[in-house]
Amino acid sequence: MENSFSVEEVFTIIKRELKDEINISNYYCSHKWSRTHSLLNAYKYQGDVNHITGDANHLALVLKGGKTVLTLHDMRHYEKDLSGIKKLLFGLAKLRIPFNKVQKITTISGFMKQQLLTEFSLDPDKVQVIHNPAPSDYVFNEKKFDAESPRILQIGSSPHKNLSRLIKAIDGEKFQLILVRSKDPAIEQLLNQRGIPHEWHENIPREEVYKCYCNCDIVFFASEFEGFGVPILEANAVGRPVITSNQASMPEVAGDSALLVDPYSVEDIREALLKLKNDKKLRQQLIEKGLENVKRFAPEKIASQYLALYKEVANK
Repeated sequence: MENSFSVEEVFTIIKRELKDEINISNYYCSHKWSRTHSLLNAYKYQGDVNHITGDANHLALVLKGGKTVLTLHDMRHYEKDLSGIKKLLFGLAKLRIPFNKVQKITTISGFMKQQLLTEFSLDPDKVQVIHNPAPSDYVFNEKKFDAESPRILQIGSSPHKNLSRLIKAIDGEKFQLILVRSKDPAIEQLLNQRGIPHEWHENIPREEVYKCYCNCDIVFFASEFEGFGVPILEANAVGRPVITSNQASMPEVAGDSALLVDPYSVEDIREALLKLKNDKKLRQQLIEKGLENVKRFAPEKIASQYLALYKEVANK
């Protein structure tokens, strides 16, 4: 499972919180090869306020611009994967034109807002930061820390999730890995060669991901790049100390509830892991701060921000 907390899950939480406040109609964009059909349907079914929440920015082309909100989750594909004419065309069709068409843009972190303003020269007042909500289905679960051989949870298959450096960091140390990601034969061979105990969990439902959090001692989420970083909040909620990155949005999400490391430094990662392994007081402090941190992202708080935004757009 690449991301146990999907865009759909984020807005399922928001809709649940707002069900008694507004009338909500859902339109799910058809398959990417049927974009014309999606455009026609979106035009027919638009409401008093329209909110584009997922990878369907092109729908802004047919919706009432003055009554439309667009949420941007990240620009990693645009920034990291594309170049030349492909980047130019993608940026124009999926980003620049939709951004100019809609009334308001929301981003899920201040980091993302700054990226957006830098890249597209938008009016800062047009872009509002509304964080993702913390998951309400992940609750505190006390566990005795395995100081002999702590179990590290790592989630996500993409290279930027930084498993390669994590493996180098624990090589020769006594740690175990819980990997929630697609099984990779090359990584499996490497782990076996280095004698690192590990287990794979591939394509599992959210309740099984929660069990992985409960069974781990440390959560490693020191990605090279994230638009937000919900696993930080999931770890906070369950009560597990977190190591995350000092890059991108992750310090913003973690606050003081995690150890921040340079994601490109194996030594930095190793030092943080050993610090958590050997310092009981530090672990307890991070767990307590995590339980406080997650309150900043309470679903009712996030939903109230969207409600205020919808009212603002509806009244314009």
